[in-house]
Amino acid sequence: MFNKIKKIFAILLIAVCFASMAIKAVGGNNAKQITLSFWGTNLPYQFALEGIAAQYNEMQDEYEVVIDKQDAGNYRIWMGGRLAGGNASDLLATTNVYANTDASNGYLYDLSEALNQPNPYSDSGLSWKDDFSGTYLTQVAYANDTSKFYCVPTNTVSVRFMINTDILEQNGIEIPTADWTFSDYRRICEKLENSGYETAMEIANAKFINYTVSWAIDIMMAQLKYDEVLGYDRNQNGQVETEEIVRAFLEGEDPLDMAKDTDFKEVMQFIKLWSRYWGEGFNSRDDTSENFLRQTVPMMFGGSWSVSGIELTLNNENPEADKTNPYKMFNYISLPFPRLEKEVYLDKDTTFTFTNLKEGLPLQELGEPSGCFCIPKSTVEAGKLEGTLDFLRFFTSAQAASYMAEKAYEIPVIKNVEINEKMYDFLPPENSESIRMRFNLLNLSDGVASEYHFKQVQMYLMEGASSISLSTLCRNVQAKYEEVTELIRDDNGWEW
Repeated sequence: MFNKIKKIFAILLIAVCFASMAIKAVGGNNAKQITLSFWGTNLPYQFALEGIAAQYNEMQDEYEVVIDKQDAGNYRIWMGGRLAGGNASDLLATTNVYANTDASNGYLYDLSEALNQPNPYSDSGLSWKDDFSGTYLTQVAYANDTSKFYCVPTNTVSVRFMINTDILEQNGIEIPTADWTFSDYRRICEKLENSGYETAMEIANAKFINYTVSWAIDIMMAQLKYDEVLGYDRNQNGQVETEEIVRAFLEGEDPLDMAKDTDFKEVMQFIKLWSRYWGEGFNSRDDTSENFLRQTVPMMFGGSWSVSGIELTLNNENPEADKTNPYKMFNYISLPFPRLEKEVYLDKDTTFTFTNLKEGLPLQELGEPSGCFCIPKSTVEAGKLEGTLDFLRFFTSAQAASYMAEKAYEIPVIKNVEINEKMYDFLPPENSESIRMRFNLLNLSDGVASEYHFKQVQMYLMEGASSISLSTLCRNVQAKYEEVTELIRDDNGWEW
C-alpha cells in the first residue's frame, strides 16, 4: 500500500513539474521583456548597463530591458549552446570573432539594412553607421562578406603600462612620457629594483586566459612584421580575421612558418630575457592588480578595462575588496607600450639586438572594438526585433555612450562623446592604428588552441627541467597552427 502511495505521489509530482514548465514556457516568454546578456566581473560596467536600461525603460513603456550577467569563464559555451538551441537572450554581448562564427552558422540577424537608416536617438542626421568613429564599425564587418554586419561595437580598449607616479617621485625618478623607449623603461625599472623592489613591473602570466603576454608579443611583432601583417588584411577592414590567418599559413609558395620565422624567434628570445624581471613564479590578473593597488609593485601591464576596477578599489567602494585593510589612494598614469629599438638596453650587462626592426611605424596598441552586441535570429522569431533593435540604437547613441564612458570608464567608439577624465591617458596616440594580427591562435578556435599556445609559451618562459627550448616552442606552435588552419579551411570549404 505504501509503495502504491509513493508511485501515485511521484506521478503527481512529475505532472506538477511538467505543468509548471509549461506555464513558464507560455507565461515567461513576455514579448515586451528584452534580455541583454553579457559576461564579466567589472562592476562599474554592470552598474552602467543597468543605468542605461533604466533610462530606456523610463523613456517608453512598450518594452522592458533586463540586464543578465553571465559567468565570464563559461560565457562562450553558454552563448553557443543557447544560439544553437534557438533560446538565446534577445541581445548578446559578443566579439567580432564570435560573431563571424555565429553568423556563418546562421544564428545572427544581419544589421546591415538597419545601419543604413538614421538612428532616431542621434542628432547628427547621418545614417546609424556614420555615427561610429574611425574604422571601429568596419572592423566588425562580417569576414566573409564585408557588406554585412552581424554585430555593432560600443567601446574599444588599449593596452598600457600603468605607473604609480608617487613611487617614481619618491625615488627621484623623472616621470616618463608617451614617446619612451623600451630602454627608457628598463632603466626606470633598474632604479626601482635597486631601491628594494623585487620587480618594478608585473604582468599577468599565470593562465592561458591571462593573455597580456600575448598582447605584448603582438605589439612587438607588429614592429618587425608590419608590412606582412598589412598584407594579410585582404579585405582592408583593419583586422586580420580567421580566413586571412588561414590563408597566411596555407596559401602560396612561401606560407608563414613560425618555426623558420626569424622575427618571431627574435621576439620570443626578447620576451624570455624580459620575463626574468617579472618576479618570482606566475601571477594571475588578480595578483597583478592587487600588488599594484597595494603599491608593492610600481608598474603593471594591463588594459584600459582595468581603470574601473582601480578607481572603484582605491575609493574603497569595491564590495569584493578586503574591508578590513583599506586601500590608500595614489596617483598613477598610463603610457603606451614602450617602443623597441634596434639596440635595446635590458640591464647593465645585457643589450638585445633586433636585426629586422622597422622604425617610425604606427603603434599597434589599440586592439579592436571591445564591447560588441548582436541580435540572435531567435529574437526575430520571438517577435522582439523591433524593441531590441530600438534599444541597440539607443545604446549606441552619443547620449548612452557618454553615460557609459563616465560611469564605466570606457573608451567609446561613437562620435561626439566626452570621456571620463581618468581615461584620457588611455586614448590612442595620433600615429596608432588598429590593424593587427594575433600571433597566439586566439582568433582561430573556441579556446582549445589558444590554451595550448599559451601553455607552450609558459613552458618556454620557465626555468629548469620543465622548460622547453625556443626551437621546440616554434615547432610545436607551427604544428598546431597547421592543424587548426587546415581544419578550418576544410570545414568552411575555402579554396584559393
